[in-house]
Amino acid sequence: MNKNFIPKLETAKYYLGSFDIYHDFIIELEKDNITLIESNIEQRINSMPEEYRAAIVDKEGDCVGFIGLYDVDFQNQASSIYLSTKDVLKEEDKDSILEEYEKYMVNSLNITNIREITYITKNKCELEKRKEINPPNIYILNELLIPGVSEEVLERFQEDYDIPSLKMAYTIKNRDKVIGIIGLSNVILSNKRANLNLFIDKSLGDDIVNTLSSFIIDDYLTLVHSSNIHSVNFAVSSSDKNMMEILKDTSMNFYAQIPFSSINGYFLEARNMYQHIPRMEKQGQIVIPNGDKVEISLLETEKKELTPMIALSNGYRLVSPKSFLEKQINFEKVLEGHSMAMQERERFTIPLGEDKYFLQKYHGEDNLSDALKKYSYILLDKDNNYSGFINILRTNANEKNAEIEMGIAPHNQRQGLGTTVINQFYDELFSIGYASVTSAVFEFNTPSNKLNEKVADFNGIRLDSYYINGRLWNMNFYSKTNQVATNKSLVKGPVKNRKN
Repeated sequence: MNKNFIPKLETAKYYLGSFDIYHDFIIELEKDNITLIESNIEQRINSMPEEYRAAIVDKEGDCVGFIGLYDVDFQNQASSIYLSTKDVLKEEDKDSILEEYEKYMVNSLNITNIREITYITKNKCELEKRKEINPPNIYILNELLIPGVSEEVLERFQEDYDIPSLKMAYTIKNRDKVIGIIGLSNVILSNKRANLNLFIDKSLGDDIVNTLSSFIIDDYLTLVHSSNIHSVNFAVSSSDKNMMEILKDTSMNFYAQIPFSSINGYFLEARNMYQHIPRMEKQGQIVIPNGDKVEISLLETEKKELTPMIALSNGYRLVSPKSFLEKQINFEKVLEGHSMAMQERERFTIPLGEDKYFLQKYHGEDNLSDALKKYSYILLDKDNNYSGFINILRTNANEKNAEIEMGIAPHNQRQGLGTTVINQFYDELFSIGYASVTSAVFEFNTPSNKLNEKVADFNGIRLDSYYINGRLWNMNFYSKTNQVATNKSLVKGPVKNRKN
């Protein structure tokens, strides 16, 4: 098996995973299987969405074929499957591959209609028609929710808001007046998850509580869930009391508060996190902390960039990939170590991002190297062997809150390295003015949860946030705050209890 092959799906006899490292083999296989000139073969393969095609490798390490989608129609949740193998598979082996792949299509890509399956091997082509499963239409009987947003309305609201590209966007009306826009962003089909966006006419002021009915949000959530988006998440600044007043009467539940991760004028404040999943029961009592806030200028520092290299104990170092050339570090050796660690992902204590766990794209070592060079730090031992990494996944509040991810290679675990690395990273981020650092850790990731429980504050749990191994798992949130921000916080009030 190629050392850079990363398996994503598994049957009793085969792995499905990284496609492009077997690209040349697959081209030759296709030339043997079908009578097309090579350019047409390339065209056929390239017509398949690259992130949803996979090489098929047997448990002995030999590539036996590939699988992918064609005629993809996400709007109608439909596609066809193309399967090509070197030798004719036993019927039970072929069915096991298709079963795993179809499960991935339905659960991760929201494709419920399989139009046909093409199976090709040498001198043989099978075409199997499948019955289309049409999801039921669900109509929202709410005359205040109007499908779509006109250019005129969008331009008007863009004067007050930075509106991202929205999916399932609706206009909200009240008494023939447009009062808002509602829609989804960061739609992650593989995790059946999306963020809710709600933009309200600011001229309404405090009157928004009486103007925007909570049932409008609930009706929209019903519509979203009918489109196979399972988890809907909504972030509200802690100072937005009107929105929180509206939300307490919806079916959404508060689950966490992320400190110093939102901007309100010259201040940093907390974000209150809400969620809805189908059949969610309303909490009897919502407990929402007041949320500290701090003036942004108090966090300004002369240091603007992370230190290129940080010495740790026992010869370990955190090294920025930008410094590899200067430090004479062999990047290909590091890349090989990173790929090897990812193959043991059950023990490699990182979430692996949103969709990286499944049919991850791989475009050769050069492109993977480019991605790795964007990491914050690579952990190296005294002999410059790859030992892990720690990275900023994304930032919020004008780079005053960082969401991070970390991985310690399996052979370097149980040495206390994780604690040392994450604490050092906290110090570095705080030294350049970050107010808080957040980690999102999946429920199944026991080592990371234990580590974060030791070094950070627990914020809360978001339900059903990550699809893996045939089910949705919860996500735990942890935060570490900059002591400067905590000491100079303007709000240190008691916990506020509110009932429905």
